[in-house]
Amino acid sequence: MSATTTEIAIPFTPKGKAIVDYVEYNGAKFKTVTWKVPENVKYLGKIIYVHGFAEQANVYTEHFDGLSQVGYEIFFFDQRGAGETSPGKKIGETNEFYTFDDLDFFIKLNHDNLKNPEEKFILMGHSMGGGIILNYGIRGKYKQFIKSIVACGPLIKLHPKSQPNIVSRIALPYVSKFLPNFKLDSKLNFDFITSNERWKNYIIQHDKKLIGSLIQFNDMFKRGQDLLNPEFVKKWDSSISLLIIHGTSDYINDIIGSEEFFNLLPSNINKVFDQIEEGRHSLFIENDEMYQLIAKKVLDFLHEYAQ
Repeated sequence: MSATTTEIAIPFTPKGKAIVDYVEYNGAKFKTVTWKVPENVKYLGKIIYVHGFAEQANVYTEHFDGLSQVGYEIFFFDQRGAGETSPGKKIGETNEFYTFDDLDFFIKLNHDNLKNPEEKFILMGHSMGGGIILNYGIRGKYKQFIKSIVACGPLIKLHPKSQPNIVSRIALPYVSKFLPNFKLDSKLNFDFITSNERWKNYIIQHDKKLIGSLIQFNDMFKRGQDLLNPEFVKKWDSSISLLIIHGTSDYINDIIGSEEFFNLLPSNINKVFDQIEEGRHSLFIENDEMYQLIAKKVLDFLHEYAQ
C-alpha cells in the first residue's frame, strides 16, 4: 500500500490515539504504530501484529482501538515491502529471510523493553501475516517469548477463485529466482476483502492496486505449503495456544486450508478453530454486526488462554 495517498480519510474515529515512530533496521526505515492501554483500564497483555499482503497500519485503526480500550497494548509495523516502510519503487521488495529476520528483530526489541521480563506476547496476524505467525509457532527464533497466536484468514491455501492459473503456479518458483523483484498486480477482487463498505471503499481509494514482487508471492505461497506438511506441523510449540478464525465466504484464502492445518496440529495444545458464517477475507474490518461477534470470539480466547 502506497504512502503517497495518506490524505484519504480513515472511516473511523478512535477513542485512543496511535503513537507513530520510525525504527531503522537492516537497510529499512520501519514505520511502527503503538496503541497504548488507557490509564484507567487494566493492562491485560501486549499484541504484536503481523499484517497481510500489501496492508498498512491505517486499515486496522478500528480493530486496534477496540483491543487497546479493553486492555491489550498493540505493536504494529509496516513490513518491509509495504506501507510507509517501503514506498514507491520499494513496494514488494522482501523475501523469506527478511520476513522472519525483521519479525525476530521487533519481537526481541519489544521484549528488551518490557518492565517484566517474564511477560510473554500475543502474536496476531491476518492473511499473509497469519501464515507468517503460524510458521513462527513452529520455527520462530524467539517463540519462547510468545504465549498465544491468533491467525485470521491465514494464507495456507488460496481459494480457487483467487488462484493464478496452473502455468503461473508451476513457473513462479523458477522465474522468481531470476527476476525476484519483478512487480505484479495481484488483481485481488476488492469485493472479496470485506462486506464493510466503509473499509472496502477506503482500501479502493487508498491503494488502487495491490502489488507485490515475484519472490514475495513465491515465498508466501511456499509458507502456506509448509503448513500442510505433517512432519513440520507436529513441531508446533505446545506452550503456545492458538486461535484460527476464518470466514466461510473467504474467496481469497480457502478455509479448507485452515481446517487441514488445524487437524494436523498436536492434540496436547490449547487450540480453537472458529468459522465465521458468511465472513469474507478481512474479518477484522468486516461489517459492524459481524465484527462485534468476531471481536468477542477473539477476546474470549485471549481471556481464557492468554492470561
